[in-house]
Amino acid sequence: MAKSSNVRLGKQMAALLVVCSTVGACAPSQADPSSRFAPVERAVESAMTRHAVPAVSVAIVDDFEVVYAKEFGFAEPGRPVNSETLFQAASLSKPVAAVVAGEAAEAGLISLEADVTDLLTSWRLPPSDFEEPPTIRTLLAHRAGVNVPGFPGYRMDETLPALPQILNGVRNKNEPIRVVTEPGLREYSGGGYLIAELAIEDATARTFEELAETLVFEPLMLELSTFEILDGADRSRVAVGYRADGSEVAGGGWHLYPETSAGSMWTTAPEYAAIVIDVMHSYTDGTGRLLDQTNARLLLDPDFAVGFGVSREPDGISIGHDGANEGYRTRFVALPLVGEGVVILTNSDTGDALTPLVIDEVSEILHWPGSGWSTPLWAVMVGLVVLAALAAVLVARMRRKGPRPQIP
Repeated sequence: MAKSSNVRLGKQMAALLVVCSTVGACAPSQADPSSRFAPVERAVESAMTRHAVPAVSVAIVDDFEVVYAKEFGFAEPGRPVNSETLFQAASLSKPVAAVVAGEAAEAGLISLEADVTDLLTSWRLPPSDFEEPPTIRTLLAHRAGVNVPGFPGYRMDETLPALPQILNGVRNKNEPIRVVTEPGLREYSGGGYLIAELAIEDATARTFEELAETLVFEPLMLELSTFEILDGADRSRVAVGYRADGSEVAGGGWHLYPETSAGSMWTTAPEYAAIVIDVMHSYTDGTGRLLDQTNARLLLDPDFAVGFGVSREPDGISIGHDGANEGYRTRFVALPLVGEGVVILTNSDTGDALTPLVIDEVSEILHWPGSGWSTPLWAVMVGLVVLAALAAVLVARMRRKGPRPQIP
């Protein structure tokens, strides 16, 4: 009997430690977070009005703890968001998928370096013109030469295809997923995640949803996050998605994503932040509950990042990712060596106008060095392309006109 009581006490203490480390509930009393992060609140509320974003969830991490978490707005008219309201994480699913793969490798279930053609049993990847075989690591690092960057999702009245069907191509949704370019170069590919996902499922005889639950969510005691498909029956649990014109996402309020590892995760900002915190702990000193330090540093290698976006900074690295599903825009950025970061989830296509403003405010409050994450990479690339195109046009015009005549 005493032994049973000790076990229960131990579990209670473990649960308390998780709460303390993820939300700062046991930290000494500090300045009121609402006062400290008032500029963030003002930025959120202003941007929500200006860009017609119905709901936002924000979690801010400082010294490896969630020190501020707040929800703004409405999940749908008449229903305010709360701390348990779920948002589609969209491509923020990918870093978590990489952590699932890393955990499966540490458990001896798979090898990140295995040729996926040796793991796949329920579907065959057609041969390509290239010698280098795709591995779990190269697929999750967007370096296996695979096509199909993203997926539009499915209305609730559409039949959801099985994963092998998606890989073979679905009319009006995605072309067949194949190795189409030279492996090694970074080419963003949600399709590559699906090949890796099926290889992991075939090798472990478990669904990806189950693996995420047992390898990530349960150890961190995250009770809300899931990779399961949520449909109309779950409406009261989620923030409904909205298009740029303010209309609800057609076909049920949000799209369903059977492309699990690439974009189907549902979560809250504080729970997603708990995953980021654990990865930062693992990377920094090997004290995370999930990955060991070797695998954490493998995933967050700036030269070959797996799942995460990683950039070098003067004092270490910054990590992050953007997400864009129909009716949802999401983003996180974090600095592992100092244990700081921010997670922002929105339920609107216009949410990507809000997220960089929040990051700028957090960056100023926490005194971050310039990480470049407040400006989306795609915006930088588009700007460079536009400038290059303008330069080319000007040069062509000058050549057509020839030398300017001399004025006597």
